[in-house]
Amino acid sequence: MNELRIFRNFVCVTIFSILSFKAYGASEPLSYGIHQHYTSTRAMGMGNAFTSVVDDYSTLFYNPAALAKRKEGNLHFNLAAAFDPGAIDFANDIDTASKQANPEQAISDVIQKNYGKNYNIRPIALGGTWLRPNWGIAFLPADFSVDVSMHRQVGPALNVTAYFDTTFAYGYGKELKWGKWADWYGGITVKGVHRLYFNGVTSVAELSKDTQVFDQDNFDEGLTLDADIGFMIEPKMPKKGMFSWFQPTLSVVVRNLLDYGFAQNFHVISENSKEPPPMQRRFDLGMSFDTPDIWVFDPKFAVEVRDIGHKNWSFMKGLHVGAELGWKMYSWWKGHWSVGLNQGYLTYGFGALFGWFQLDLAGWGEEVGTSDNPIESRRYQIEMSLDF
Repeated sequence: MNELRIFRNFVCVTIFSILSFKAYGASEPLSYGIHQHYTSTRAMGMGNAFTSVVDDYSTLFYNPAALAKRKEGNLHFNLAAAFDPGAIDFANDIDTASKQANPEQAISDVIQKNYGKNYNIRPIALGGTWLRPNWGIAFLPADFSVDVSMHRQVGPALNVTAYFDTTFAYGYGKELKWGKWADWYGGITVKGVHRLYFNGVTSVAELSKDTQVFDQDNFDEGLTLDADIGFMIEPKMPKKGMFSWFQPTLSVVVRNLLDYGFAQNFHVISENSKEPPPMQRRFDLGMSFDTPDIWVFDPKFAVEVRDIGHKNWSFMKGLHVGAELGWKMYSWWKGHWSVGLNQGYLTYGFGALFGWFQLDLAGWGEEVGTSDNPIESRRYQIEMSLDF
């Protein structure tokens, strides 16, 4: 119960930081990470090397070409949440400091103790997908994430970046007759994303206040229509010899193809809201190897370079490596174990489907620093789903 109270306090502190921010509205903190519009718990467990492996409900957002390989339909509803474990200690320290005789100085001391650190929470990621052979639709009504880092600005302060996305998407995939030496698949996902975005600095003085001031002008908002296109290439391998044991799949994905920004603003939050930064056009290149089944196990290995073209991209931030050991007892009882490297940091995951209920767990590290000053943001995610 104490851990739940501490985590609740952290959520309240970060949301309060967003809602009560006023003093430094003209100052935007620098962000060195690569924000992902959509993440799959299963994918993160295997290092997010997934565009050449994806075969589940996340197909629309990782590689729509995989829709062409589907043999049956799938209806999936999921609810996920993630947090950085360091956030618990930070929230406890802030909670204790706010009750001191001089809360402003006490909170300042807490922030100084955490200089250079980054904490992330994702209180909710809610969505549903309906996939059929060759096509699919998805509606993600709420995907909320917050990044908090400690910095020296005018004084000790919190840098806060938040995203709240609502997404509708339609995807189509088709087998392509482009050559006899390989099986080719192509697909496209057309998506509409409405985003609420905050990027600002919150001072110690604001954190020590007893009342909250909701200033809606702090939010940027907008709607964008964009598209992702993807390809999968499966070279035809010899039926005998060593190479017959490995079926490679190559993948190429271009995300946010149009990349014209959040030009449509319906001013849902504020009449004065501005346009959020564009999602940025990105290129993903991947390769995976599917080995022969061993009893009930299906091993896969993948390597990928993602997010090429993002302003914060570097080779290490784009590098993803993973392995997954799938297992299947029956069509209604199956799962996986996974391990990998995400941007150079260890990842691991577990998933199981029993009947209609599916549970996925993953832990991973994400790079939020620079090449000269790397900073790992450790994250753990749980996802509960109904799968039909």
